[in-house]
Amino acid sequence: MPQFVAVKSTAMKLPLTMGLLMLSSLLYAQTDTSAPAFQFEDIDKTPVKRYASQKIPGSIPNRFISIGYEYQGAAEFTNPSLRINPNMVNLASAGGLRLAVNNPVISKNNLIISLGATYWRTAYRAENPNTLALTNELGSHGMHSAGLNATIFKPLNETRFLLFQVSGDANLITDDFKKADMRAVTLSATAIYGWKPNEDLIWGLGVARTYRMGRILHIPVLMYNRNFNERWGVEAIFPARVQFRRNFNPKSMLHMGYELEGNQYAKYSGGHTHFVQRGEIKPRITWERSLSGFWWISLQAGLRANGRFVEVSKYDGKEKDELYQPTLGNTFFFNVSLNLVSL
Repeated sequence: MPQFVAVKSTAMKLPLTMGLLMLSSLLYAQTDTSAPAFQFEDIDKTPVKRYASQKIPGSIPNRFISIGYEYQGAAEFTNPSLRINPNMVNLASAGGLRLAVNNPVISKNNLIISLGATYWRTAYRAENPNTLALTNELGSHGMHSAGLNATIFKPLNETRFLLFQVSGDANLITDDFKKADMRAVTLSATAIYGWKPNEDLIWGLGVARTYRMGRILHIPVLMYNRNFNERWGVEAIFPARVQFRRNFNPKSMLHMGYELEGNQYAKYSGGHTHFVQRGEIKPRITWERSLSGFWWISLQAGLRANGRFVEVSKYDGKEKDELYQPTLGNTFFFNVSLNLVSL
């Protein structure tokens, strides 16, 4: 009896096992093996907001630290109002140290704020400085300018932005800085509304309050930075500065153009405070190259053309306040600087 039961049990299991195998084979054949085992749904569908950047590829590097020196050649200094020996004064040379630091204190996709400081000195060497009191003081003290500045770049979206620049400068013709007061300070500012339609073009329109030509001016400005191709481009804030750029490689470039420079300087002498309004027009050519990493050298040469050189009796003086208007001859200039840059 036990043997009969064992055989019967085995006979019953065999058809059951074969049936299970056939069923699993049928189910496997109906399965789409090309479909992934698991499918995930993207829950976060919020679009990422993009903002316009403040530069175009290959542009002139921003300077974090700049240490430079400028030399200007001899120039004739005359005053037509002098009846005796009006052409006796000659400036043999001029030159001085130029320092600048600039650092972004806020750097986000939707806001960039940079703060900076500058110091410029222009020392004059006159062949016969006693002929005219002003040239005597220029030869003894030179022109000093120390300032603070801020730049705010606020992109509104991927193609539009706002740009603000403001600076305050203390400008003196003296070596006794204790004489300095608020009358030596000038304030300048620029506001621009701009567009960046693509990576190779950024432009804008705005207004500026400036002392670049010595006298206070309120003028419209045009910002226009553009790459024509991989080698050539232009960077301009007209009328203050225009530069055509030639890129040789990522670490070397040449730019040609002009810049307006100048300010109003307080002069303390004889118990009076007068002001010298000084403006220069500088057509120039500049070569910049990386020396090591982010340390670049800049070599610049050009013409220093006189735009304005007037002494006035009051702050922001007009034509009616002019004491005299000498003529300063044009001359060449050379500038060399070592710069820590951001590309």
